[in-house]
Amino acid sequence: MLNMKKYINNIDMKRQSILLIAMMMSIVASAQESIEQLFRSLDTRGDKTLLSKNHYEDNIDNPTTFCRYEEIMMTKKAFGKLEDEFVKTFTNEKDAYKLYRMTQDAPRTFKSSLSVPYGTQNEYSVTFGSHSDHNYLVALFYDKAKTDKRHAYALVWYNKGDNVIILHYHIYGNDPTKVSNTRVITYDGKQIIDNNGYVITGLKDLEPTINNDLDFMKRFGTLRASFVSTGVDKTLVLYGLVVKIAELCKNHGKLLTDNERATCDKSLLELIKNNSLGDPYIAGMLEEARIALKK
Repeated sequence: MLNMKKYINNIDMKRQSILLIAMMMSIVASAQESIEQLFRSLDTRGDKTLLSKNHYEDNIDNPTTFCRYEEIMMTKKAFGKLEDEFVKTFTNEKDAYKLYRMTQDAPRTFKSSLSVPYGTQNEYSVTFGSHSDHNYLVALFYDKAKTDKRHAYALVWYNKGDNVIILHYHIYGNDPTKVSNTRVITYDGKQIIDNNGYVITGLKDLEPTINNDLDFMKRFGTLRASFVSTGVDKTLVLYGLVVKIAELCKNHGKLLTDNERATCDKSLLELIKNNSLGDPYIAGMLEEARIALKK
């Protein structure tokens, strides 16, 4: 009889444990449900046009970090009161440990932009708040199952003629306050910079357009200044810079006047001479840039 009672008690305890786990999972699952539902409703609308879509993840089957992004467009009439719904949905998320808001109808409580990193080493980042005519909402949530991870949900929208452009992001990755960063790459306008502000590298369609000699000199000056101000401990950044310098000289050196060519050559010689690392790769790429200018 005692064994039967013990058996029943064990069953009750297991049921209670299962119920508790189920309740906890329900809480975790519903923490960002309203924002995710908002995103799904945007995706299923028939009055929108999909402009671009990009899903990055480090592992298809079991990603440890990802960035899911979509850009859509709809008419101002179709957009209607969506702005109010955006603000209400984000501001009502009580589980968010941080809410970043920069909207046209609200006081500018945030004067600086917000960068949200992702990637296996937080090597990528999306920056919010860099355009004064855009609206931004970003909500950050801790991952309760993995204490070193977090979720970031973001909405960006702005007027373009008779239409409204809307971008929405779901970014998941390391919590930068708990996982040390090596380098954060930020896509900011037409340039790609790292977290120290150095222009280093980029995708071809994001590179500044070089149409004439003045464009060349501005680009060359930016790269040179970045090289000079980069510390010797940031070898990877220096490698990226010399590649961009050599690429610029090879692709657009013919735009320069003789005097501009001489100025750039003198600057390249100075960079080679002051290469405190003594790195043959850096010196070699800078020499390649000099050779390209002479052709």
